[in-house]
Amino acid sequence: MRVCRKNKALLLYFLTAILYGIWGVEVCHAKGKFVKIKQAQLSLTDNKARLSVNLDFQLSPGAKAALHSGIALYWDVSIMLKQDQWRGLWCKTLATRHYRYSLTYYTLLNNFRVKNEQNKTFRRFSSLHEALLYMQHFESEQMVISGYNKNQCVMSVLSVSFDKEMLPAPLRPVAYFDKQWDLSTKERQWCE
Repeated sequence: MRVCRKNKALLLYFLTAILYGIWGVEVCHAKGKFVKIKQAQLSLTDNKARLSVNLDFQLSPGAKAALHSGIALYWDVSIMLKQDQWRGLWCKTLATRHYRYSLTYYTLLNNFRVKNEQNKTFRRFSSLHEALLYMQHFESEQMVISGYNKNQCVMSVLSVSFDKEMLPAPLRPVAYFDKQWDLSTKERQWCE
């Protein structure tokens, strides 16, 4: 029995050391979030709203390596406008919009492409820096909102989330546990 306990303890020690070696090193390189919302402003005119967003958009070394290997990276931008009803007991949703963008590197052309997946439009860039600068500024199309009270503030909810499910199957488990693949923002709410 003693030998069995000793072997189990030794196995647990080695397993912990291996897991720390795999993820401990990676966590040290990741210094926080790579994508942050710097500024967001909602413009309301009559019954139409438009959202302007400035992001701090960077890629981790692992995401850059995957991109240069030909793997496309996808982000979903979600916008929801809502307003309190019945003295804050519940919120009425005024408008929602969802956008999907992809970033791809083409080795034969030696350029990067940012594509709007809804309307299939894209722009090409000669460097990754230029593509990321373009992705830092986002402006929504006009959203028609009806049935809102002009005397109350309109609450905006914004999130930018990286779609890990679009990564190739061998890379997906790494992306779920590695901090370098944390390329999403926290949901941000504000009232205007």
